[in-house]
Amino acid sequence: MKSYKLIASLLLFSISSLAYSVNTGHADVSLIKFSNNGSQTNEIFVGIKMDMQKNWHTYWKNPGDSGGPIEVSWTLPDGMTISDIYWPTPKLIPYAPLMTYGYKDFVIFPFKISYENYDELDQISADINFLICDDICVPEKAFINTNFKSITFDNELLEWINKVPNVTLPVLAKQTDNNLELRFSSNNKIESVYFFADQKDIVLHADKQTFLKEENNWLLNISTEDNPKHNEKLNGVIVINDESYLVDSEITIENISNKSITVIQALIFAFIGGLILNLMPCVFPIISLKVLSFISISGDSTFKIRAHSMIFSLGVIASFLIIALLLIGLKESGSIVGWGFQLQSPIIVGTLSILMFLIGLVLLMDINLGSSLTRLGSIGSNGNNYSSSFATGVLAVIVASPCTAPFMGAAIGYALIQPSLITLPIFLSLGLGFAFPYLLISFKPNLLSSLPKPGKWMETLKEFFAFPMFATALWLLWVFSLQTSVDALVNLLISILLISFIVWFHTKIIKNYLKIFLSICLILILASQINQFLNLDDQTRNADEIESSWNLNIENELRSSGQSYLINFTAAWCITCQANDKVALSRPSVKEYLKDNNIEYIVADWTNRDENILKVLNKYERSGVPLYIFWKQGMNEPEILPAILTENMVLDILDRY
Repeated sequence: MKSYKLIASLLLFSISSLAYSVNTGHADVSLIKFSNNGSQTNEIFVGIKMDMQKNWHTYWKNPGDSGGPIEVSWTLPDGMTISDIYWPTPKLIPYAPLMTYGYKDFVIFPFKISYENYDELDQISADINFLICDDICVPEKAFINTNFKSITFDNELLEWINKVPNVTLPVLAKQTDNNLELRFSSNNKIESVYFFADQKDIVLHADKQTFLKEENNWLLNISTEDNPKHNEKLNGVIVINDESYLVDSEITIENISNKSITVIQALIFAFIGGLILNLMPCVFPIISLKVLSFISISGDSTFKIRAHSMIFSLGVIASFLIIALLLIGLKESGSIVGWGFQLQSPIIVGTLSILMFLIGLVLLMDINLGSSLTRLGSIGSNGNNYSSSFATGVLAVIVASPCTAPFMGAAIGYALIQPSLITLPIFLSLGLGFAFPYLLISFKPNLLSSLPKPGKWMETLKEFFAFPMFATALWLLWVFSLQTSVDALVNLLISILLISFIVWFHTKIIKNYLKIFLSICLILILASQINQFLNLDDQTRNADEIESSWNLNIENELRSSGQSYLINFTAAWCITCQANDKVALSRPSVKEYLKDNNIEYIVADWTNRDENILKVLNKYERSGVPLYIFWKQGMNEPEILPAILTENMVLDILDRY
């Protein structure tokens, strides 16, 4: 009798179990529930429990590159409502070359049920459709129909409820045409980060997500589709060191690549920019030497005119190509560099200041130091010296680096993010543009016929051109003072004073041995100064010491608050920057407009090397300064102002938006 009762009990249990448990072929699917207060609350969690065959998996709400999420259709008694799925944090399920998101071997999908009267709850059914996969994918179906009160309580449901992220992490999201940037704060050391996007049309699931530590934030970079749908909201789950957080963020959309230029456009812009570069103030002191040369040889043979023009152009083009190779080499080594990077070195700035001063002395005084500097400075009176023409071309490019002509910044910025085979032609085009007026003379020597004939007046002109050289030297000294310390500047000035004295005394003596002695003294002073330069590391100012309100994340911070801004990326050695500041940005009318319209004006100083600034320049596909970024609420992306500014131009652009 007891045995019959046992059999009956087992049978009853089996029938009851079948009421809410189904084997679909590759998974056992059942309905479970959990509540801390039982029938004393008006809410209870139920879960669809899927115990899958080993190595089989099903999918999250965004399955990734393939698959599909579970779908459940409920039939509920009166007075009962049920929520959508509370999705537990998924796992990565790679299936090369694809990446999918889901759950392997086992999962419980929680739902929250609300009801009015627990005692009145009766029959409940769930029609479940899901895709389950291993090497193959099989669509399977389970139908569960049972009395709600007979559903088994299962504490495993609580474990999976706890896997559902419920804390929202503040995230600044920015989307470009091929990248999604997520910035967030964390005081903990981060070993791993991964973002699962709710949206199916944003990220490239199979691409690696990379993260790095910034000054105040962490940055997660995620590759996006080539032409993604631009969403205004970003939702998903971010997993940081196995801790899951919700992401619910507004997306700042920056279609920077829409402003990108093609290779052909970059070549044209580089040529035009190089041509305009001849008119920039930083180039004038050196170009003046070439003017003297052309006047000197205007009456000579066509061959000599062509030779000097071609050799000068060769010096220009060779210098641009060498700079391009240096930039490529530094980029390949992992360094972040930009146009004019050499003038961020006090060593180069100090050396150039001495060089410009010496050339000025040579132009002003009829001396012969027996060096190439003399030949360079006296090029106007020595038309046979081809090496001086080449040296003048090289020096013109070195001095031109602080300037950025219109079109030039975009072309160089584009060049530096391209493969080397594209970078070199763009720099070649820049050099050809810079050298074009002189190449034109080599093909049309008769163009020099309009120049005045050489005469004694040339000596006066040569002496006059010494003063732009001195002005350039003074400007470089000012840059040097901003980059270093007062002590370093004093040492440099003392060296220049001693050099001046030696050069002056050199002109007053006749004895050759004394001239040799003085030349040796000059060399020793220069060597001593170079040694001081090599020890400037301790004296060089840190970029942090320079007053600036700029930081790497300031754009995101201002945009999140809706604050309009104008950011000025500048440097003391950038002549164009300084000119724009004087004629436009520092004008009372511009300052008043910014104040009246609550536009935050921010200066990002690149006088000394700052990789964070260079990261932003690269983001906007610029290789150097100046760069002016304007944004106000309502703009999808910031406006990039021209490289050459006027007062009215700035006001018109700001007022346009």
